[in-house]
Amino acid sequence: MALLVVDDDPIILRLMEGVLSSLGYADVQYAMSGEEALQKIGRGGDLFSTFLLDIKMPGMDGIELVRHIRANPLHRRTPILMLTSVTEKPFIDAAFATGATDYITKPIEVQELGARLRVAQVLYSEQQRASDSVKAAQALRSEIDSLQQGQAVPFELADPITLYDVPRVINALAMENYLHRLSRLRRFMVAAVGFQIRRVESLYSMSSPSEFRGILTDVAEAVFENLRHLEVMITYYGNGSFVAIVPRVNDIEREDLEVALGMTLAEFGLTIDCGLPMNVSVSVGDQVHTSMFDTSPKDLIAKTISQAYAQTRTRSGALQQFRGLFN
Repeated sequence: MALLVVDDDPIILRLMEGVLSSLGYADVQYAMSGEEALQKIGRGGDLFSTFLLDIKMPGMDGIELVRHIRANPLHRRTPILMLTSVTEKPFIDAAFATGATDYITKPIEVQELGARLRVAQVLYSEQQRASDSVKAAQALRSEIDSLQQGQAVPFELADPITLYDVPRVINALAMENYLHRLSRLRRFMVAAVGFQIRRVESLYSMSSPSEFRGILTDVAEAVFENLRHLEVMITYYGNGSFVAIVPRVNDIEREDLEVALGMTLAEFGLTIDCGLPMNVSVSVGDQVHTSMFDTSPKDLIAKTISQAYAQTRTRSGALQQFRGLFN
């Protein structure tokens, strides 16, 4: 599987050729524009295993190129690394929100690039699931066909599946990379809010894969609609848990947000295949703030999910106490 590097600067392309060769990557193709890159992608044949894109290019920029790549079912999950000198947060946000997997700033450090590429290649290999076998190739083809037909591939409740077509929703790996790409000061200036679908095990057991993916998508959309004014970034982590990253200066009232989410979900009118209404409600955790010194992205995410799950348990206990008054 080949890498595809896209940059409008021929000096950078020659530099990348030497760097990638020193890292052991021999199957690499190069393009000097987004349009040329799409031509190479559209030729068929071998799939690309990783894309390395610049952001600022004349004509189609790197962020718009990411959109086109993600619109191709064959590359909907292929790792995309942004290699750019742009460090402003709006560009970082836009890259990840559009579908980038990682973000590396120039000048490029060879060791860091090598480490990021190894992660990308492992991720791609895991996604292919032994793609050299006929069975795996048929499974990949079936998954692509299902996506094209709007169907859902079966998945476990704990799987942190990627949700598509909801603004500012990125996958779990991209969220961790996004938080790593923020400087320590910028990470200190954001907060995390967790969301937990109540009775998620029951909803999962009574739903088809398509229905449950629809539930997750609608919850993600409800979170986005109620936080869209905050430059939110959202991720699904499996088991009905979501995490949203918002500016630290915004004080979100947890109970008010729960009510707003409930109203939004009620407007969606979720039902199962037989037409019966599906009661979906969401608990909201307290905001979790990063530390200037010791809060890693993984720790931040884990604590945020725990806060939201704690609110679910608290609400469940309160309901049981309330019902006990009438027994």
